[in-house]
Amino acid sequence: MSVENEGTTTKEFSKLRSIFWPIHGYEMKKFLPMSMMMFCILFVYTLVRDLKDTLIVNAPGGSGKSISPLKLYGVLTVAMIVVAFFGKMLGKLGSRKTFYVTVTSFLAFYAIFGFLIYPISSHIHFGEAWIKNMQKTTPSFFHEIWPLVGNWSFSIFYIVSEIWGSLVISSLFWQFANQVTKKDEVKRFYGLFACVGNLGLICSGFYAKLTVNFPSTRVLMQMIGVLIVGTIIMVLYHHLNKNILTDPRFYDPSEVKVKKKKKKPSLGESFKTILKSSYLLLIAILVISYGVAINISEVVWKDQGKAFYGSEEGFNNMMADLSIVTGFVTIIITLTCSNILRKCKWSVAALVTPLSVLFLGGTFFFLIMRENSVGAKAPFAFGWTILQAVVYIGLVQDAISKGIKYSLFDSTKQMAYIPLDHELKTTGQASVEVVGGRFGKSLGSIILTILTSVFFVGTNLVQLVGILCFVLLGICCLWIFSVLKLSKHYEALKEQRAQETTAEKVSQSSL
Repeated sequence: MSVENEGTTTKEFSKLRSIFWPIHGYEMKKFLPMSMMMFCILFVYTLVRDLKDTLIVNAPGGSGKSISPLKLYGVLTVAMIVVAFFGKMLGKLGSRKTFYVTVTSFLAFYAIFGFLIYPISSHIHFGEAWIKNMQKTTPSFFHEIWPLVGNWSFSIFYIVSEIWGSLVISSLFWQFANQVTKKDEVKRFYGLFACVGNLGLICSGFYAKLTVNFPSTRVLMQMIGVLIVGTIIMVLYHHLNKNILTDPRFYDPSEVKVKKKKKKPSLGESFKTILKSSYLLLIAILVISYGVAINISEVVWKDQGKAFYGSEEGFNNMMADLSIVTGFVTIIITLTCSNILRKCKWSVAALVTPLSVLFLGGTFFFLIMRENSVGAKAPFAFGWTILQAVVYIGLVQDAISKGIKYSLFDSTKQMAYIPLDHELKTTGQASVEVVGGRFGKSLGSIILTILTSVFFVGTNLVQLVGILCFVLLGICCLWIFSVLKLSKHYEALKEQRAQETTAEKVSQSSL
């Protein structure tokens, strides 16, 4: 078998190369810039993600429990506004200008936060005394909200950084990739996008660990890194559009069937679109299920991390370690499992994530149950206390879950959008990715908030792991069912699109 390229014949990949690097030499001109875009986007996302958690959990009056109400009341609300505004921008400015405006807006905020707001945060925040006073004079349901209000700039930073992950990674990059990646490139490119891109997690983790050695300028140094790498993202995007995608070998506009422009749907209309389309609804369930599952285990782990390290620098170092381990794990998983995307059915690749999350999360919660029975300082193994083991093993399970998510979950999810028509790819995908992603994490936050603020007021998160185990089991069962259901729709729609393409070619050849 051979591949034709401008009159020359290129031999098909060797068996080993087909497993680890199924990219033709001439395709590197397109593949590398797109992979580097993914690298830079994940570098920024990882850096601000680790910092936002560090700031909120270690802020005066803050804890791991502060994350749940912030995601519920802050992140979800802003995400709903952003997806509506994003749709209007796409309609008025087009995809290219929307990309530049969106990334520039994020970078402007991070510059203001790093250079102006954070240095004076202790003076503009309300202070721990105010937080404690508000907690004494209000119902227990509001106790975890006051640290968020009192440390308001950190809360805003958290919200903006969450939106970066959903909007820039899920919507801007993957919509761009879905538009310009040819059908014969999808299975070969997408898994390796995650592989090369996740080097960004490793580099970001090492960079964050470096800045921890400079406590007084740590946040400023991290924001400078964000600004530099964020600028590179826009340079790569401009280079691809101006110099690469003008080559018909790399991009064929005829493959994108763009219908006459219609008025972009409002947020309410986007929700209706998802509810009316069983296909989009099933994708949304996958996104929501992952959000709930990872949120309930991760919040508990971060709370235990604060108890173990006891300082902002130590916690930030822990988050940097998580990024480094996640990056390495993701690359290993991508290299070993990328063949699943190319050689197995979509359903097989899509089932790996829920099954892994169920096993790893269940193991982590079981270990915490052990901690509850013997005490945090009880010996475990390797000279560790049980609390130390919970933190380290929790880090590993979180890293593996995210590695599988980045390498297989994201790729299979994006593959599911490809058979859809152009309109559903844009409006539907934006709604599922931003609203669905945020709702998933917010649903996890709702569960944790209700448990700690209504039914078990004042209870430590680790004491609720028995209940959380049942929640995890139920969510993963729903997730698995949705994958199997979506698989049937996906295969049928792929077949339908293939028939339409064949019929169109026959029609054109007869003219």
